[in-house]
Amino acid sequence: MTKTPPPPITAGTVINDRYDIRQSLGKGGMGEVFLAFDRSTQQTVALKVVREESRMPGDDEALRQELLLARSVGHPNVCRVHDLAPSPWGPILVMEQIPGQTLHTHIRKRKAQGGYSADEFRKIASEVCNGLAAIHAQGLVHGDLKPGNVMVSEGRAVILDFGFAQERARASARRPGAPPDGGTPNYMSPERLRNGGASPEDDVYAMALTLWEMWTCRVPEPGYKPRVKTMKQQIMFDVPAGLSIDEVRQIFRGLNEDPSMRPQARHMRFFNPSQLTTSPIQLPRERLDPGPPPGGALKLNFTPGAQSLLVTYATNAPEIVGSLLPLHDTKLALGRRSDQSLCVPEATVSGAHAILKWQTGSWFIEDQGSTNGSYADFNYERKSQVSLLHGGEVQVGECRMKLVTFGPDSPQHRRAKQYLAKRDGLTGLLVREHLMKAIDEDGLFADWAEVPMQVARYELRGPNRQVSERPTILEMLALRKAAQRVIDLTEMLLLSLTPAVAGRTGPLKFVVSIVGPSIDEARHVVEQVVAQVQGMLPETLELGATLVKGEPGRPARTLID
Repeated sequence: MTKTPPPPITAGTVINDRYDIRQSLGKGGMGEVFLAFDRSTQQTVALKVVREESRMPGDDEALRQELLLARSVGHPNVCRVHDLAPSPWGPILVMEQIPGQTLHTHIRKRKAQGGYSADEFRKIASEVCNGLAAIHAQGLVHGDLKPGNVMVSEGRAVILDFGFAQERARASARRPGAPPDGGTPNYMSPERLRNGGASPEDDVYAMALTLWEMWTCRVPEPGYKPRVKTMKQQIMFDVPAGLSIDEVRQIFRGLNEDPSMRPQARHMRFFNPSQLTTSPIQLPRERLDPGPPPGGALKLNFTPGAQSLLVTYATNAPEIVGSLLPLHDTKLALGRRSDQSLCVPEATVSGAHAILKWQTGSWFIEDQGSTNGSYADFNYERKSQVSLLHGGEVQVGECRMKLVTFGPDSPQHRRAKQYLAKRDGLTGLLVREHLMKAIDEDGLFADWAEVPMQVARYELRGPNRQVSERPTILEMLALRKAAQRVIDLTEMLLLSLTPAVAGRTGPLKFVVSIVGPSIDEARHVVEQVVAQVQGMLPETLELGATLVKGEPGRPARTLID
């Protein structure tokens, strides 16, 4: 017997004796969304109804997953999903009803009114970034971020319709001419247009294009490349004129064709940098995560292998950088000889260099009269004993090690090795290969935004430079301290929202990119930095600096040496 289909859903239809339909809000690939009044909670909600004719095996499970995923996010800039229920018309997803208009409509209205103000742009950009970061924090991707999937409601931007990328792909593949993996081609990254597949990096590209559309008031064509022409040739209203250099640069970086060069959503920031003078913020820099601190039980009772030493730097044995030395006993001998409990094959580590002892949650490193000494972090003197807490570093000879709580081949260990492949473990600065890419990106941005760019080249000088290119341990320790302080001061003086591009270029040399300020302003910053850092150095060492001006069209990497 053929089942009689229910009548079409219209204003006045009551679903499940509970949801009183008020109006249709729009149709999508998998169904239709309605505005409804929930008689039970006495609240207005949005209902997504999956039409029977468009259903396929697995849809019910996919909808259940969407409910669970949406509930796991729980963020004010992401639409809340309340419930999933069967109905005569098919499964219904009950969602938060967000009054207002889509960002697509909002952009069209602002176009007629003369564009966005800088602060209005900042607020929407910041909230979209925060919502996307919350989605990514749960290990999810959106897969179809665009102005039409962002609601602007009473001053709040809310991301809609996420966590359904795989199902959206399946549904859209049923429609002739639809892209093979769902989404909207106008906002897809180059790699997704080529190969398909949603990813966090593709989401960031879509978000950057969405924010770009707020400047241009034009929907981008599929595959459109905003970085090919200068910014001002393409924008309709000069919103960027009211933003900081860093805010504009984040969008430029988000539009990079290389997904590895795009920032993460959680690192993107949009607000007035003049506020930083009264409320300093933590810059979202990449760092070596030592893992979670040991709990109370580990502090009272020793657990073999619960902590390890991660090798972060070795002058003469770069192949051991990133390796882990598990701490499997309360007393361990460390040295270069193979009979030591912890064997470190670095030429400047003595055969029997130090003894490690565990005492109620702390490690103590006792130097055994080594040739090249043991050093605490940010200290120039040799130490007979070094106390090492979770996340702390110690240097033995010319080898640095960090106390961590993760094990070999764990996800944290893999991330640590990725970090150390890009960054010099002594200073935390980019290694040359990655510095080249990052500094070229700054140069391309300077050309695109038509702003000045300079590179500050720093060098530590001392009496040993007359004799050898090989740094002494004192110089290594001074380089670490100087480089980190130079970066901090530069970012503070420039009121940075994003970490400065900086890298090591020689035994005692490093560079810092400065984009935005004029050559005179940049020179003033460098002079202040040198004056302050010089006071932290040993008397025998001097920090020198030169400033090199970038030229439009010239690769920025040529300014490094």
